Amino acid sequence: MEKEEVELLPAGLITCLLDDKEVRIIKISPEKLTVRVAEEIKKISSIKVAFHKFDENRYEEVIIQDYNIVEKRKEDFSLIYIFSIESQKYSHNVRSAFKKYSNYIMLKAFGDGNEFSKEMVNYPAKLDEEFYKDYLEQKEEWPLGVNYSDWDDNIVDSLEIAISLDSDILYKKFMDNDIQTFKMDYLNENFIGSHELFKKDINRIYIGNEFCHNLFPEIKLLKGMMQKAKEESLEITLCFTYMRECYIEKTKDMIEAVYNWCNENNTKIEIVVNDFGMLKLLKDKIHIFKLSLGVLLNKRKKDPRYIYKKGYLENKDLIATNSLNSSIFTKFLKECKIERYEYENCGYKISIADGHHSMHIPFYQTNTSQYCPLYAMCTTMDRGNQKLVTDCPKYCSDYVFSYPKHLKMVGRYNSLFTFDDTLLKNPKELEYYINSGIDRIVLNFL
Repeated sequence: MEKEEVELLPAGLITCLLDDKEVRIIKISPEKLTVRVAEEIKKISSIKVAFHKFDENRYEEVIIQDYNIVEKRKEDFSLIYIFSIESQKYSHNVRSAFKKYSNYIMLKAFGDGNEFSKEMVNYPAKLDEEFYKDYLEQKEEWPLGVNYSDWDDNIVDSLEIAISLDSDILYKKFMDNDIQTFKMDYLNENFIGSHELFKKDINRIYIGNEFCHNLFPEIKLLKGMMQKAKEESLEITLCFTYMRECYIEKTKDMIEAVYNWCNENNTKIEIVVNDFGMLKLLKDKIHIFKLSLGVLLNKRKKDPRYIYKKGYLENKDLIATNSLNSSIFTKFLKECKIERYEYENCGYKISIADGHHSMHIPFYQTNTSQYCPLYAMCTTMDRGNQKLVTDCPKYCSDYVFSYPKHLKMVGRYNSLFTFDDTLLKNPKELEYYINSGIDRIVLNFL
């Protein structure tokens, strides 16, 4: 390899087009360019090299006029072209890219803590040193002072309010109290009891956990909760998570038991689907079950650190949409009898698909692992030493993962969540979503 020549740089850093057809750069230096093509090119009219300008969040294109083909070599499945290039602009951009990439590698390999993020995107690394003393303190501080200063009751006339019961603790509290007592205890324990929005009655409960397969209630408890909900005139939504192969039979038995209960009690319920394999188990029961697309299948980019990414502010409209804004995908879902979608308020304004849908607040999920990191930490003191947990001791009843204050994140059971109070302090934002098709708010305090 020649001096100042680098092999296989990331394609996102420098890319090359021969006659507007993108080709793979194999080697690059300030004077030479080696590319790989699938077929021989009879005549090359133009060479264009695009360099990523990280600080400016853009690409700079350099059109090469003065070049020579110094070698053309046929390999087993491709051809290699080596160009000799005389261009000061090209040479300058290559050296600049090398410098930036070298700095990137050094920071990644040898930087301490968040030095990499601080250097690259001005991430406030110093704030990562500040933590809450315990989970109760952060639960109390996050919603502090959150309410509506300008509130119109008419905004929520058509809005359904639901509470998500997603853990053994909440299952027990629901069973032990009437819905009004449960609601007030739930709100007060999460320091949001005086909020204007929750003066409205609870219409529905969500039972089950969308993220962890070990937190779905056993059949006996589930039937008891559904019976109590029916007696309290509450609508019922059951939440299922991903379905591993080893849990197919158990899930099938659970669905059959719920189906029989619904028939015996002349009750129709809603089921949140987070695995397309569930559709096969539910296909002959759609007359009893109404289906909703779960959070795990409503995929989008979600992370409180996204605000530090280059180009985030300029491109928020691009991440506002996802597959649910595609008519092709929504047509497929409709054919599968799924017409309601579960959304999360996740730090930026999102584009809601046509129809009537649900919005989960104030937490949104950023990561989920089927191999529980909390279990790994509690049993081995190494969160990376994860495995599938089948006989779960429910460490999540007592422990959480703590994160720096400024991120407003928490690790519960097998997932990471972020607190977003936007819809709890800005009624105009809530009104926007209601006008966009959100007709249900699901409270998911952790």
